[in-house]
Amino acid sequence: MYSPDRTSSDDAPLLEQLETDQRMHLDMNEKHIKRRVFWDRLSILKPSFLRQNASSDDAQRPHPTAWLDGLRGVAAFLVYIYHFQHMFHQSFNLGYGSNEGDNDHWLIQLPIIRLTVNGQVQVATFYVLSGISLSLKPLRLARNREFDRFFDTMFSSVFRRALRLYLPVLAVQIGVLFATLLGLYNHGYALSQNWPYGGTNELMHTVFDSNWAQIEDWLRAMWHFVDPLIPYQPRLMYDVHTWTIPIEFRNSVILFVTLVGFSKLKPRIRMSLGVVLWMYCMCHTVIESETALFMAGMVVAEFMVIQDESAKQSHLAASSIKSWNQRADVQCVFWCATGLFGLHLLSWPVWNAERTPGYRTLARMTPRFTDIQEYFWQRIGAAMFVFALSGSAFLRHPFQTPLAVYLGKISFPLYIVHGPLNHTLGLWLVEMFFKVTGSESFAGYETGVILAFCIEAIVVVWLADLVMRTVDGPSVRFGRWLQGKWEVRS
Repeated sequence: MYSPDRTSSDDAPLLEQLETDQRMHLDMNEKHIKRRVFWDRLSILKPSFLRQNASSDDAQRPHPTAWLDGLRGVAAFLVYIYHFQHMFHQSFNLGYGSNEGDNDHWLIQLPIIRLTVNGQVQVATFYVLSGISLSLKPLRLARNREFDRFFDTMFSSVFRRALRLYLPVLAVQIGVLFATLLGLYNHGYALSQNWPYGGTNELMHTVFDSNWAQIEDWLRAMWHFVDPLIPYQPRLMYDVHTWTIPIEFRNSVILFVTLVGFSKLKPRIRMSLGVVLWMYCMCHTVIESETALFMAGMVVAEFMVIQDESAKQSHLAASSIKSWNQRADVQCVFWCATGLFGLHLLSWPVWNAERTPGYRTLARMTPRFTDIQEYFWQRIGAAMFVFALSGSAFLRHPFQTPLAVYLGKISFPLYIVHGPLNHTLGLWLVEMFFKVTGSESFAGYETGVILAFCIEAIVVVWLADLVMRTVDGPSVRFGRWLQGKWEVRS
């Protein structure tokens, strides 16, 4: 017999159970969503090379100028090696066989090999590469007489250059300030007051007892660092390696002015004047010789554009090509000789070059007007080596490999993060390994330094990759966005 009361009482537990199941299901979904969001946010720590599809077209076919990025990446990593190892060594500064047998027969003192540990000279390579990268597109447009697009390009380059260089540095330096306030620099600063190792006691900032004094000092240092009106900026003591950034900005502006001034000249005249400017700047002080490297980059960029144009028109002008261009063997010998001599000059010893085999004659030929002998020859070497790469596909190949191109992508972040890590993590790791290997014997000392470097290098590359994705890339996009918002539309 039908009973409404009984049915209602029987259905109530079922409804309650259904509501409970729904709530549990919703709670599980909510937890799952939160877990997904958490892991998605955490995935930002995953390096980019673990995210990419190894079989992608970009990985298989690098663009024609990928070697510029690859060379920049290799150079940046060599600079990092130098800045780490020079805190613990000095003998690499000697020329091979230059010190009457006293500590002067190490393999790393030989020309070219010494470049693996004396990466400081790669700064000259950076400047030549910057000259090329900043000049390629404007020169192509100028040669095609697309002057409207040329001046649009120059406007964009000038407007965004400071943002491109200074924003990533500012972001990293904010991290350095917080690390200092948290005490991560205390040990490195204490060591710098009485340096216990056999290398260079690298300059670093003062660690104050007061947080406000530290912040005030940091603000003052950053203000001087970004001030373009100071002719010779004092080094940013919070990372002395960033001394190249104001010089990069200053010479970028000089290069932009030169490109505009030369834009409507005939190509041969433009290249000739570029060579004259390079020679003129090389004949002056260290600062002007840095400008010379940008001028050299501009000349090499025009040479590369001419090569591209010749390659496209070769099927039409095959009969007019000179025998020089038809003899690949002669070309190969020329470019290899130029590249090797450039590397030889880049390997110029810091100490005793005038007594080093292979450099004695050149040392006597050094012009009297140059301030620092090794800078003069190293900068000529950088220009020659990059010029040789621009002309030889064979020489470019090592810098078009996936590893080199990847290092190129993280080169700027790597450059601005390795210094702070050297003074914090690096010194701590060396001391930790010295407790195991000992530092009294040569083998123990070198093993401790090498092991510390290998561990720190992993962290440096990971952090550089993270900064590339979270700071460097967004800085570039911000500059483009700001330009789009503020520029007058034609």
